[in-house]
Amino acid sequence: MTSDLYRSQCLTDLKKGELLHVLLRLPYRFIVPLPIREEELLDFTAEEWQMLEDGGLTTYDLPGEEVERVFTLKREHSRLSANDCIILVTTICQENGILLTGDNLLRKVATARTVRVHGVLWIIDELHAADVCEVELLVSALQIWRADEAVFLPPAEIDKRLRGLGA
Repeated sequence: MTSDLYRSQCLTDLKKGELLHVLLRLPYRFIVPLPIREEELLDFTAEEWQMLEDGGLTTYDLPGEEVERVFTLKREHSRLSANDCIILVTTICQENGILLTGDNLLRKVATARTVRVHGVLWIIDELHAADVCEVELLVSALQIWRADEAVFLPPAEIDKRLRGLGA
């Protein structure tokens, strides 16, 4: 089973795209490090967290040795945020871990450490390939993201997926 980890902005984007309820239908184990979850409490209701947990999302509390690795990573890459370091260490420590992020620096650091990295557009691809939701939902998410100035996704990639979905 593959682990798929979130960067907080990805959770927010997936929520904006109204994809949270279908996300957990994918054949992955989804993990959110505890500090990230606590940060997201500001943006997610208790009911939304409960829906995610009921669907299989796991909150992961890093053990002491992984916290030490977070501090080491932060010293090595001072431009990464503390949360970026937490997520990367958590991903590295999961068997077959996949990092879900849109952050370019985090992507570069993760890739240099041979970590698989994807963004929320990959989630669209996976949902479509797994046929776990209506195409209209995916089209709607892409259109919401394209119209939202706070969502930083490449317009050409959004348009490419919209065309692929027949929109």
